[in-house]
Amino acid sequence: MSASLAGFTFGFPVGLRSYYFRKLLRYIAPGEYRYVQEVRSQTNPQVTLPELLFLRWGIKKARPETVVEIGSFCGASTTLIADQLRRMGKGKVYAIDLFSKNGPDSSYSSGYWKIFDKTLQPYQGWFEKIEGNSQEVPWSRTIDFLFIDGDHSEEGVSADIAKYSPLLKVGGYIFLHDYVDVPADRSMVKTAVDRMLRADPAYLPVGWVASLIGFRKTRA
Repeated sequence: MSASLAGFTFGFPVGLRSYYFRKLLRYIAPGEYRYVQEVRSQTNPQVTLPELLFLRWGIKKARPETVVEIGSFCGASTTLIADQLRRMGKGKVYAIDLFSKNGPDSSYSSGYWKIFDKTLQPYQGWFEKIEGNSQEVPWSRTIDFLFIDGDHSEEGVSADIAKYSPLLKVGGYIFLHDYVDVPADRSMVKTAVDRMLRADPAYLPVGWVASLIGFRKTRA
């Protein structure tokens, strides 16, 4: 994927889905595509295949040393990030999620973290699992790449952006999932992102694939 793709919406409208998906695949090696597909099938993620490929592209583009992921679920995105870091020979992804601390009433409380642990076993040293609320976890290090896919309320997304984006270095990337929900005008993620990132000239949109949107921080 090149800079010329900035601003494209992959997957929307529906009639153009296959066209943009094919365009995205032009920048992905066949073996890599199959690997991403395999990881997704093993982890039952909430992220689609085109979104995972776009996230993978973002990691390649950023070449980060410190990746913070808020919301990891079964580990599909964490695995693909850790794998790409290992291929580059540097970096670590810090996966922040409630994991086993999820309450009994949570729809994600059926042991999904066990799938995470199993899936990430081959990537010891390339990731760190951090159990806890993203707002309560202490963090003060500079971030090269930030992926937010945690609390999807407007307040939750806003709080994560407010806490972690000031630590994103200039030139770093921030990707956010579920930017578009159905119906789109009721997306709380979109409301927060539009207000805090799209309206901020310091953040340059780099692409939008299905419900995953990405920005590059251009100045402090």
